Amino acid sequence: MKLLIAIAVAEYRERLQEFFSEHKVSFYNEIEMKGMKKLEKQHRLGNWFGQRTMGVDNIAFISFIGDEQADSLLEKLMQCKAEMPQCNINAYVIDVEKGVVQ
Repeated sequence: MKLLIAIAVAEYRERLQEFFSEHKVSFYNEIEMKGMKKLEKQHRLGNWFGQRTMGVDNIAFISFIGDEQADSLLEKLMQCKAEMPQCNINAYVIDVEKGVVQ
């Protein structure tokens, strides 16, 4: 069993839903979150001009799936990134050693 985590900007929600549907992922969680980028160097006077770092609306999809399903879905996501270099989807597959399931 694998844990698949896919993170993208919110605009890619439907695209990720399509990928999960195509690969017969019957259960997953969607989490809306704010992506932030820390500035390399803060000005010595702080936030003098009143501009704040603006976050980006992101979406995360999390699912426990089978090994073959995970490999197939990850391959499809890599293919998407190859075809559309600006595609802002990141995905990770993690082995699950143990768990308690219904």
